[in-house]
Amino acid sequence: MPEPPPTADVSTVLVTGGSAGLGQVIAATFADAGYRVVLVGRSGERLDAAKQQLDTKSGRSIVALVGDVSLRDDCDRIANTIDHQFGRLDVLVNCVGTSDRGLAGELTADRLHELIDQNVVTTLLCCQAFAPLLESSRGSIVNIGSLAGKVGARYLGGYNAAKHALAGLTQQLRLEWRDKGIHVALVSPGPIRRDDAGTRYRDRTDATLPSSASAPGGGTKVKGLPPETVARAVLACGQKRRTDVILPGYLRLLIVLGNAFPRLGDWLLLKFTS
Repeated sequence: MPEPPPTADVSTVLVTGGSAGLGQVIAATFADAGYRVVLVGRSGERLDAAKQQLDTKSGRSIVALVGDVSLRDDCDRIANTIDHQFGRLDVLVNCVGTSDRGLAGELTADRLHELIDQNVVTTLLCCQAFAPLLESSRGSIVNIGSLAGKVGARYLGGYNAAKHALAGLTQQLRLEWRDKGIHVALVSPGPIRRDDAGTRYRDRTDATLPSSASAPGGGTKVKGLPPETVARAVLACGQKRRTDVILPGYLRLLIVLGNAFPRLGDWLLLKFTS
C-alpha cells in the first residue's frame, strides 16, 4: 500500500493513547481504511515501537507525536503541528483514560478527582484544542467511554462515576457543536479482551473485595470483546457519523429497561455481576 503524500487531500485521524492496547488497534484500523494516522502519547519509546509496528502492518508512515494531552499547552502545540504539516484533521479519537476497582462509598475525594481528570478533563482539553481544525473539516470526535458509563457495576465505583461524566460531556458537546458541523460520538464497550486481562487490575483492587473484582469489567458476566470489534465501531463513527454505540449491542436493552424500570434494572445489574 503506497504511503499517502503529505497534503491536505488525505483524511487525517488523531488517536490519543494510540501507542498501546485498544488505541493501537484503532490506529491500525484507520490506517487500513486509508487515513493518515497521527499517534499521541507521553512515552517516546512506546510511540516509536507502536509506529514501527503500524508502519510494517499498514505499509504507511504513521506520524508519532510526543505530548501529554492532560496539558492544554501540549494539546495546542499538537494541533498547530497537525495544521502546519497536513492542513486538516478529520477525526479525533480520545482513547486516554484509566480504570479502577473499589466501592463508591469508600472512595476518597482525591482518587475521584484523579479519575475525573484522567477520563474526563483530558478529553475535554483535547476536544477544545482540536475543535477549530474539526470545524474546518466538518469532522468527528469519537470518545471512548465504557459500559460502566451507561449502567452501574458492583466494583467500579469511581470509574463508573467518571465514565458517566464522560457520557454527559459527550452529549453536551454534540448539542453545542452541532451547528459548527462537528460530530461528537461515544463508543461504550464492555470488557475488552487483553493478554493481561487476568492480572491487569489486581494491584488496583482492595484486598477486602472478592477476586472477581479484579477481572475485566469488575466481574461483569459479559464475554470479552475483541479489540478489533471496538475499533471497527470507532471507524464507523468517524465515517458514518454514528452517535452512540454500545458493545455488545444486546446490552442496550438492559440499559433501556434499567432507565424505564430502575428496580428491575438494579436487579439485572446485580445478576450480571459476580
